[in-house]
Amino acid sequence: MKNKYFSVLPIGGVEEIGSNMTMIRSIDEDVIIDCGMLFPYEDSFDINYLIPDFSLVDPSRAKNIIITHGHEDHIGALGHLLKAFPDLTVWVTPFTLHLIQKKLEEHKISMNYQVYQPGQELAFRNIDITPVHVNHSIPETSGMIIRSKDRKWGALYISDFKVDLASKHELPIDFKTIKQKLSECVQTAYFIDSTNVMYDGKTTSENELHADLEYLLNRPEKRLFITLFASNVHRMNTIAKMAKNSGRKIVVMGRSLWTYMEAARESGQTEIGADELFLADQVKGQSGKMLIFLSGCQGDFLSALRRFSFGEDGSFKPTPGDVIIFSSKVIPGNEKKLFRIYNKLTQFGVEIVTAHDYLIHASGHPGKEDLRLLLNNFEPNFYFPIHGESYMLRKHAEFIRKDFPKISAHVIHNYQEVVLGEGTIKVEDHEVKEPRLIHGKNIEIEKTQISQRRKLATQGAVFVSYHRTVGHMEVSTVGLPRMAQEHMEPLKKRLLKQIQSDLANRDEAYFKDQLKISTRQFYNHLLGYKPVTEVHLH
Repeated sequence: MKNKYFSVLPIGGVEEIGSNMTMIRSIDEDVIIDCGMLFPYEDSFDINYLIPDFSLVDPSRAKNIIITHGHEDHIGALGHLLKAFPDLTVWVTPFTLHLIQKKLEEHKISMNYQVYQPGQELAFRNIDITPVHVNHSIPETSGMIIRSKDRKWGALYISDFKVDLASKHELPIDFKTIKQKLSECVQTAYFIDSTNVMYDGKTTSENELHADLEYLLNRPEKRLFITLFASNVHRMNTIAKMAKNSGRKIVVMGRSLWTYMEAARESGQTEIGADELFLADQVKGQSGKMLIFLSGCQGDFLSALRRFSFGEDGSFKPTPGDVIIFSSKVIPGNEKKLFRIYNKLTQFGVEIVTAHDYLIHASGHPGKEDLRLLLNNFEPNFYFPIHGESYMLRKHAEFIRKDFPKISAHVIHNYQEVVLGEGTIKVEDHEVKEPRLIHGKNIEIEKTQISQRRKLATQGAVFVSYHRTVGHMEVSTVGLPRMAQEHMEPLKKRLLKQIQSDLANRDEAYFKDQLKISTRQFYNHLLGYKPVTEVHLH
């Protein structure tokens, strides 16, 4: 586009909640914002996570990446990016730096980094980027104000935020800097979080949870268990202080909780000292008043919450009289996992308290009233919903068009580049790249292999081994009904007869293919479906 000032190109994080990665592109330079993971759905057959495709990253143009905050959907793929592009400079805040360093140390990955503070202007070749403080559910979250050097164009990019004017943990969103910086620009565009746009009101402040949390922590039961998102260290800090004041010993179960609390302590984000937190082994067998934090509020398979709920933890067993508090929401897609946990806990006689019973959870994302407060402070020329699934993006755009008709609102998708040019915008399409699948020891696995796993999981497998010289055959199965074992000999007789009559002198490829076809036909007649079949010749 002629007279392009800069552009915004989402690689991930649009049409999905996760895998956030955006490129800010100017004439001869790219600056990356975030590099996160996407957690798989239940039918993903045990892959660890998904990450963005990095094929558009050009090391001659991209020298810097700015991290907005420490959630996994914004930092979880950074290690993979740095392995591919080790010369990148990572711009990061102190708390998020601690989180990233812990992750990278585990995988022996080094990092060049610069610490930034909100309000600090980061000067690049053709653009200036100013991180601006916003409220979210994790400390030190930033939006990004991006401006061309001549101030012909300015953009506000906030992937995660809410407006919390009552928080006791941090300052409110910095509307003043947003208005000041963007007022200097001739044309402006917003790229804004869509996650909670279906909610008509204003997102609850963390401060509004205190009364109900304090009431629950002062209950007479000796053992209170609580689970929440590990990254919400402000709430964890509040709960720990309340538990301490009520005479409870504070126990932390789960690696993720320890990791975030250590990062909070190292960066000055918590008032709870290391000597005030206990591991489960340190209090095993004790009977005093306790508050036990459990990691895995979404029912993750290996989490402390699940181990406890199924009676599989070595330190704490669920007993009648226990109370477990879910200070979290159920992420769509996790309902079945959590209801299994609710049912197990109920069978053990444990009382369950959720956010449906008390005001004990607050979202980190903006409802419609939060968005109105943002736009009442400064109204841009153009508006692009991001950080949300397709339905959310559409509803977000409809809301903007209805309530702010002067703003030109547009729905974009991953790999659609918003070019900010002379007096107007243009959306340019790029070839869409599928996210990369990561499995095991952070190893990429191809999508075709996942398809093969799906077939194995749903259809089972048959293995036929035949020694052509001695005429010996073995057949084994995996994942088929036990009754199929009774039909092993008839299958072998059928295949041996086929070999004698038609295949003895055939080439290997044809030989294997015909045995495979016959085996699948045999089991289709027997079972009603065709298992995955592998034939080995010796």
